[in-house]
Amino acid sequence: MSVREKRLQNDFQALSKMVSDSGSTLAIISKSGNPPYQYVIEYRCRGIERLQGNEPVFRDNHRVEITLGSNYPKGKPDAKFLTPIFHPNVYQNLNICLGSEWTMAETLTELVLRIGKIIQYASDITNLNSPANSTAKTWASNNMRRFPIDTQTFKSRIVWEELPVNISFQDF
Repeated sequence: MSVREKRLQNDFQALSKMVSDSGSTLAIISKSGNPPYQYVIEYRCRGIERLQGNEPVFRDNHRVEITLGSNYPKGKPDAKFLTPIFHPNVYQNLNICLGSEWTMAETLTELVLRIGKIIQYASDITNLNSPANSTAKTWASNNMRRFPIDTQTFKSRIVWEELPVNISFQDF
């Protein structure tokens, strides 16, 4: 198995676990390849579909196609919304601007979480300095008080064994 195939297999296993632990906030709608190199991911969180005047029209279901090209993980994946979205970091053709920097260390699950934060206008992800959609950038700049749109983490199920317990008898 090549390095790329091993990485794709590891990404698939990690993504499958994240989806199963997400409390139905994420779903793999389809995948292509063995191991998979292309996915359609469904996000169940609030985002902005479009504006009506100056007011957002919200959408609670988003689909994104992620393609891990032949140069992945060295090369940056391609990601495109299949459902409408209004966001400064998403081009009019619905391609997602993932920035100019890509490192092999970023995993597919991290990318999926990053796209979820894009949908929600998370302040640590939304980049107004290099907009893909200038109309959305102008609107977002004037409406920062509305963000984030949602705070879904996509990791709803808590596994108690994994949490550190720092309780002493003095706490009782």
